[in-house]
Amino acid sequence: MRKTEIETDPFELSGRPFNKLMFGTESMDAVERKVWNGGGPEAGRPANRRKRLYLAGTALTALLVCCAVLFMGPLGDKANGTIRDLTTPLYPQRVEAKEGLMLVDDYSMSMVGQKMEYYSGGSGRLVVDPGFKTVQQFRRGDVLYYRLPAISGFTPNPEISGSDSQTARVIGLPGEKIKIEKGRVYVNGKKLDTFYGQAKTVGLDEAAYFKNMEASGRKDACPPDCVKDSKAYFNTNMSETTVPEGSLFVLGDFWAKSHDSREFGALAQGNIQGKVLGYDEAGARSPHQTFGSGNLWFTGIPGKLGILNQKILTSSPNKIVWHFWGPREEFEGKNLRIEGIHTSDGVKKPVLLQEDGSVIWEYEWGPAYGPLNGADASLPSLIKLDESEQWRLDFYLGGKFFASMFVNAE
Repeated sequence: MRKTEIETDPFELSGRPFNKLMFGTESMDAVERKVWNGGGPEAGRPANRRKRLYLAGTALTALLVCCAVLFMGPLGDKANGTIRDLTTPLYPQRVEAKEGLMLVDDYSMSMVGQKMEYYSGGSGRLVVDPGFKTVQQFRRGDVLYYRLPAISGFTPNPEISGSDSQTARVIGLPGEKIKIEKGRVYVNGKKLDTFYGQAKTVGLDEAAYFKNMEASGRKDACPPDCVKDSKAYFNTNMSETTVPEGSLFVLGDFWAKSHDSREFGALAQGNIQGKVLGYDEAGARSPHQTFGSGNLWFTGIPGKLGILNQKILTSSPNKIVWHFWGPREEFEGKNLRIEGIHTSDGVKKPVLLQEDGSVIWEYEWGPAYGPLNGADASLPSLIKLDESEQWRLDFYLGGKFFASMFVNAE
């Protein structure tokens, strides 16, 4: 066999340690030319062959990566001890309410984020598929509509949920161990590394929440007691619990406004009413929906609550006549409570004024006024909103949640 001579320059190590490229492209070409054809007239062919081999190897690697992703599925347990959800959408979709699906109004705040997700007062009715009623039909990240369980030791707070049903997200499946540590959710000891895997307030985590407070420029936005309570909330702890068969562990995206498995334990299959598919595309509502009644234009929720279109100013008290639709026994003799929440910080404030200018949470309401302008009942009031831009007003009649509406202050 003829001895192959190889130039030594491409392998020179005088520039070590690794200051000089030892095995560059030119070096490999030189080696291949010598080994494959001794530097003959087809000396360029090995370099082309090597490039083809490189491209083939790259394609094979990509194929293997794709297969691994498909094998792992949308929720994969990573080697570093986390669980990720790569498919659940952050915002609900618009869907067609086809025959067999339910339309529901959910005015709880259990699932709201920065865009008031899953909140009927802002974006309309939710479409629920009642065909989803067994735990095996759900995957982590799905949103379900359920009846609050009637169990000993659990009493729903009307300020959190104004009805017997609300929405929440599936966190734990049967047989899984769930715990919350410093505001983080863990599943079988692995951190749930998703947008819904930690304590948030209106979609904001602890750092973003306090940064938002600071940016507002309001020193009284969160006094020391508020800071203490907020930090405790963002660092919530819950002992590990195992989800029994036939049940799901559910959490709202906004824990402070949700009745979920932190309070009543795993949700039994019998309480599931269906899977939330999204908003009804035909029943969209904007935060400032305008509608007509009695030849006048109103802002509010058609058939439930509204005020005549007018400017609401921050510089002075505003006289407002609230219009209500519904059975009169729903209003008659019931105290009216209004909680004002500026959407920039989520802090509740009383907004009703007495004649002497003092701010109060509720009016004592005797016989209802009305009918008026097509509404079934009405009530005049004075309100004061001390910040411009958008407010959410939550209404309670006789201590029971009635509705929410959005207004703009100038």
